Order: sequence, then structure tokens, then C-alpha cells
Amino acid sequence: MQDLLGRNATLAEEMARTGRTGASDPADKPSSGRERVQSEALRQELKQAVQSIEELKSEKAKLEAEASHYRNVAGKMESDLKSLSDAYNSLEQDNYRLESEVKAHRKGGDAPYPDIEAIKAEAREEAQKESEAELNDLLVCLGQEQSKVEKLSSRLTELGEDVDSLLEGIGDETGLPDDDDDDEDDK
Repeated sequence: MQDLLGRNATLAEEMARTGRTGASDPADKPSSGRERVQSEALRQELKQAVQSIEELKSEKAKLEAEASHYRNVAGKMESDLKSLSDAYNSLEQDNYRLESEVKAHRKGGDAPYPDIEAIKAEAREEAQKESEAELNDLLVCLGQEQSKVEKLSSRLTELGEDVDSLLEGIGDETGLPDDDDDDEDDK
């Protein structure tokens, strides 16, 4: 694309020079048919180059808009995954609370109680199935979006764009904790 821009600049200078001298002094106009043909060929090349540049600019704008759309979709997917994680953590807390209540009832020994362990196992299994199904759906969506981002990145690279700088900072605005914070939580 840089070569095309350089060539356009050269052609524009050539056109300006030949147009200026032709307008200021009729005696300086191209005197031979060959010069006129060459001048016309240069005009055509310039016109085609300008048209190519406009098409490339339009395609670049479309690709940038599409990349922005996919960044937004990926951000939404990350947000959905965080919501799912929060819901799972909430279920774990409820489960812990219920276990504590069951232990307290057992110590009291007032009345016979149902098989709590079987109920907990069944509830845990059902919650895990739901979580896995939702997580699998999210992973499929993320995989599809990743594939699209890779294709767009490849195309942007072909167009001479710095893909790394375009992708820099994506996901920072989702509010997800850094890996360092996760390491501290694990300790």
C-alpha cells in the first residue's frame, strides 16, 4: 500500500507539473502524440490508484468495525462467564449454609430426618450438569469468536495494520482480576 501511495504522489507531481506548464504557456504543451498518450496513461493510472486507495480505506473501515464488534462480543462472553462463576459460588455458599443447618439439626436429635447426603449429592450433580452445559456453550461461542478474531487479525496484517496494538487492552474494561490476584486467592 505504501508503494501505491508513493506512486500516486509521483503521478500527482507529474500531473501537476505537466498541467501547470500547459496552463501557463501554450507553447509548452506536449508536442508529440507519444507525450499525450503517455500523459493520458499516467492520468488513468492515477485515477485507478485513487480508486484502489478508496476501496482499501473502505475495506479497512469495515474490518475495524467488525473487529470492534467481535471485541464487544468477547467482552460480553467474559461477563457472562463471570456471572456464571458468581452464581456457582453462590450455590456453594448456600450448600455450606445448608450443611451447617443439617449438622445443627442432627445434634439436636429432635426428629428423624431424610437422607440429607443423597439430597445433597443429587443437588450437586444437577447443579454441576447445568454449569457444565452453560460453560460448554460459552466455550463454543468463545472458540467461534476466537476464530473470527484470528481471521480478522490475519486480514488486518495483510493490510499493514499493527494487530497487536489494536488488540492491546482488550478485556481490561471487563473488571476481571489479574492472574496475580488469583494466585493470592489460591494461597
